[in-house]
Amino acid sequence: MSLTKQKAMKRLEKKLSRYHKVYEQLYEYPLISTLKIGENTGIPRSTVSAYILQMYELSILKGPLIFLKPAKDYHEYVHFLTFENPLFTYQYLKDFPHVISRSLTSGGWNVLLICEKMMDFSILKGFKQCLLKEAKGATHLSKVTSLDWEESLKRMRSMMHFPEEKSFLYEEIPTISWRPEEWTLYNRLKYNVRTKKKNILKKCQIRYELYQNWIPGLSQFANIQAAFYPHGTESYLFLDFLFRSEYQKQLADILGQLPSTSVFFSVGDYLFARLSVLNILEVKLLFSFIFELQKKGFLTDFHQAAVSSTSEFGLDIR
Repeated sequence: MSLTKQKAMKRLEKKLSRYHKVYEQLYEYPLISTLKIGENTGIPRSTVSAYILQMYELSILKGPLIFLKPAKDYHEYVHFLTFENPLFTYQYLKDFPHVISRSLTSGGWNVLLICEKMMDFSILKGFKQCLLKEAKGATHLSKVTSLDWEESLKRMRSMMHFPEEKSFLYEEIPTISWRPEEWTLYNRLKYNVRTKKKNILKKCQIRYELYQNWIPGLSQFANIQAAFYPHGTESYLFLDFLFRSEYQKQLADILGQLPSTSVFFSVGDYLFARLSVLNILEVKLLFSFIFELQKKGFLTDFHQAAVSSTSEFGLDIR
């Protein structure tokens, strides 16, 4: 490797490391000021602001996103479906009533839908099978703690002590008692809670005082988390898994050590995971590790699909 290339790689590693420091602050404190991020990381405030903009532009950073928790008066439902012509169905379902999110995949299912209510898609042309449809738990994004694949895999293996207690990721809160204006705020801010508020409030005719009263209690009703993909989302292959497991929290903790954001939620007896890898070698290592987890008893079986396209900014699973 030439000296010039070595220097370029070192500069990239240094910048990724600094990006990661900023992301960690946003993951832990979604509404933290750039001034406070600078104080906590030692990075100048102006540079922090520039880094955040760069990460958005390069699709390294997403959010912080808002994911609602299930409540007695609010549920979302996930459908794992197979169609003869999945691309046609995926496109047809754009703006379909009650459909919140769509994914086009290949594997154990080829269309993944998240809806505001349980729906019957068997009446659609080309329907073949429904693998599973259940109430969906709240979405959880892992915290990326390492940027190195080998280091992450080593940490994952160190966590493979068989759990003593069963655990499920599904948790339900009593109610989401929001007024219409508060639901409007959620719908306007759900893809990035840090979005500038002035124009939104003016356009929706919502008083700033209402926003001020709403935002401190938001974490009671939702998970607010940022996603981090060090090499930009276009560089990754996204793989969806349905793990049948009675140890969902432990499984999510282990797989959440990967060096890019992993997405998790419960679906009945299953744990859904959207994991991302950079190349075929990582695909092989990931599957090998999952088979190790199965042998250890963390899961009894699983289904898998590769993601071709997703709606709603491409990554977030409502």
